[in-house]
Amino acid sequence: MSFAFSYSVLNQSEIPPLRNVKGVLSIDGEELLFEYKLYDPQGNVLSTLNKFSILVEFLENIELMKGLFKAKLIIRTTQMVFLDPLPGSKQGSITLEIKREDRVQAQDFTTKLKIALSERKLRDM
Repeated sequence: MSFAFSYSVLNQSEIPPLRNVKGVLSIDGEELLFEYKLYDPQGNVLSTLNKFSILVEFLENIELMKGLFKAKLIIRTTQMVFLDPLPGSKQGSITLEIKREDRVQAQDFTTKLKIALSERKLRDM
């Protein structure tokens, strides 16, 4: 199961954003796999395909917030360093924008992941 995401990496005082990130989020076994490329504000590719994964056991929470045109998927980890390799991550959290056409896949993905996280927490108690 996978779906497309995007987000902007903003500098505190500059508009437009310095870089845009576009990619795909999927689950590969016990890992969340982020595959993405960086783009400049004009849409020119700045990087080759980057891959980053994090074990599901290091996730603290995942939440899908639906908007009118886009949804936002917020991923939080148990420690800040786990998402450091992703551009734009802050304090162990990353917010991904999900287009309307990918919302159903993102909702299914989030629901299944939340169930898995809940079951894991119950086992660990």
